[in-house]
Amino acid sequence: MTRTQRQDHSRTTELHDRLWQGLETLRRHARARLEIDTRALAALRIALGTIILLDLFHRAGSLEVFYTDAGVYPLAAYESTYGRYTGLSLHAASGELWFQQLLFAIAGLFAVALILGYRTRLVGFVSLVLLFSLHARNPAVLNGADRLFRVLLFVALVTPLGERWSVDALRRGSARRTVVGFGTAALLAQPIVVFTQNAILKHEGERWYAGEGIGVAITDDAMTIFLGNHLGAYPGLLEALNWAWVTLLAGSAAFLLLTRGWLRVPVVFAYLGAFAGLLLSFSVGLFPFVLAAAVLPFLPTQFWDALERLVPARVAHWQPRTSWLGPVGRPPLEWRVLETLRQRGRDDVASFVTDYGRSFLTIAGALVLAWILLFGAAHVSSYDVPDEINSPHLNEQRWGLYAPDPSESYDWYGTEARLEDRSSVGAFGDENITADRPPDASQEYEDFRERKYLESVRDSGWGDSEGIIATSYADWACEQAIEEYGDDEVDRVIIYRFNQPQPLEGEYEEDSTHYTVIERSC
Repeated sequence: MTRTQRQDHSRTTELHDRLWQGLETLRRHARARLEIDTRALAALRIALGTIILLDLFHRAGSLEVFYTDAGVYPLAAYESTYGRYTGLSLHAASGELWFQQLLFAIAGLFAVALILGYRTRLVGFVSLVLLFSLHARNPAVLNGADRLFRVLLFVALVTPLGERWSVDALRRGSARRTVVGFGTAALLAQPIVVFTQNAILKHEGERWYAGEGIGVAITDDAMTIFLGNHLGAYPGLLEALNWAWVTLLAGSAAFLLLTRGWLRVPVVFAYLGAFAGLLLSFSVGLFPFVLAAAVLPFLPTQFWDALERLVPARVAHWQPRTSWLGPVGRPPLEWRVLETLRQRGRDDVASFVTDYGRSFLTIAGALVLAWILLFGAAHVSSYDVPDEINSPHLNEQRWGLYAPDPSESYDWYGTEARLEDRSSVGAFGDENITADRPPDASQEYEDFRERKYLESVRDSGWGDSEGIIATSYADWACEQAIEEYGDDEVDRVIIYRFNQPQPLEGEYEEDSTHYTVIERSC
């Protein structure tokens, strides 16, 4: 080798070494920001199971009304509306109350098993199936938080949720401290896509980036609750909160991904504080709980170590015994099968199954990450997803809460019964229906799901879905009125929509108007 060749070879080797060192540094920095402490995953698992229980408990109060043939959305309505969900609901196997109660109880048991971390991935998958089935049974009561919840649960299942603080961990006898991979990257990407997309959609409006978004949203009396009812007296504070919220949304990628260690902790708690404010101010369903759960994986190892140091030593060092679990404490079935194969000299088969399982999870995590980024970007850009994969069941990454602008009016509804003597009364035994603006429009609804359903009734009454949702509601209202006033007394029911432009500078300048959604003979 000549001197020139040796010099070229030396430069090539040096360049290769620098490139390798650069890639290694990049990999190390990426790993530090994308790895998740397994205690954070455990906290997420517990949060997901708890949200399922809270959701079931909340829905149970209107179980008969929304999920049985005796309510506003019988199976006949399910089969004729929301075609994308037809045939996808276990809850639609029967319109009887006892059947719905049974499925609710089963879903609750699986939620408890998820909290405890028993066969976590299998239990989580069954919980997801039951959750989707429940959503499909009556989509008219859903809002974006329900969709975000099932998406988050789905994404979380490609990560080892049962690695710590779980029955599964006791059965294994070991646990990793942190994990990193495509699955964890997908889990961290999901809330960032939600925040960033929402920030972009808000930019298409006029209010949020003028500092007025929260000020307008807080005047929506049908959505504003508790703390929100008092914030309108402080316009300066509302503008500051507006800019803080927009900053958290638009800067989420930088705040949550570029930070690490202790620097990330106050950032996460800033988001948690914002979600607490959302919970106390607006009736938006599960959004505050699901968003809070979604940012838990960002809490770093330093936080969990410090939290454990606050626990009394006798508690921190207490170790439960697998013998206490009885039959549940046995090693997982798949472990016992693999061990049997090895004992019979089939190490090759056992190794193939183990490697195949790991490869499958890696591929699944990569596909989920690609799904989040592809569909999330498509919704805020001119890019069209290829027709081959543009399914309504995949196109779930649409996050437009209060975007592009908050509504500048709000609705409430009234159901009137016309009696045979031509008098008018409230169909449900309440006071006569009037167009007077209520003192607090949010109190006109039992909860946010009734508000969502009545919005669907309104849309159906204007001609969507062939009017089936509106007519089913009117038929149910007839039954309630007949039960209240007698079969021979009720002639027809009328559902009214009342619309009130929101106040300007604290003063209502326009009266409410009302429209007939549907009038139906009983």
